[in-house]
Amino acid sequence: MEIDTAFAADGSFAIGTIVLAIGLISALALHINNINKVHKLMGILQKKEVSKSHLYKEMTVSQGSNFTALAFASWIMLFVAIAYLYLLVPTFLPFSYMDIGELASNPMGFFIFGILVALLVVSVILFLNKLPEDRRDFRLTELYSFYAISKATKKMIGLTVIALCISVILSAYIGTIYPVKSIASQLISLILLIVSAAILMMPIYKEAWEARR
Repeated sequence: MEIDTAFAADGSFAIGTIVLAIGLISALALHINNINKVHKLMGILQKKEVSKSHLYKEMTVSQGSNFTALAFASWIMLFVAIAYLYLLVPTFLPFSYMDIGELASNPMGFFIFGILVALLVVSVILFLNKLPEDRRDFRLTELYSFYAISKATKKMIGLTVIALCISVILSAYIGTIYPVKSIASQLISLILLIVSAAILMMPIYKEAWEARR
């Protein structure tokens, strides 16, 4: 019975991982497609070729500095939570935090690991911000400036920080008790990740859905 439960849990974790990966990749593809559709439509309406810089100028919506900062923190926490869930202990990947002896044996190891991941994510985001003007659709800090977002959605995006912090705590607990497993903690952490990612990507999917109607 315990073996069957373990297999079922591993299967659920694998399915959840696939859903998370497909959701993130699809959101990137849809975001680019959303921008391109608007660009094409603007060219048709104005009956001339429209530059990407003009498109971004006309399309950009100010969402407020507080929301932008909170959304930025949410995306950082998303990738930190992913790293904690998949890299703290061996899962599907051939390497993990536990393979780094000096870090794993350090009392502050989990904290250092989280800081390093956060710094890496921030570095990548800042690098994307340096992309040419005609590639602004790849700048994560400007992601929501291309979409109309309601106050309710903004609140939900802000609350993902809390959900992702809980996911990180659960993953840290899993790392603390390793090699003992906590199936419940692992699945709850993954569910919080998926739900948070879905909320963060909601404006992209909403725009893509409305464009089809």
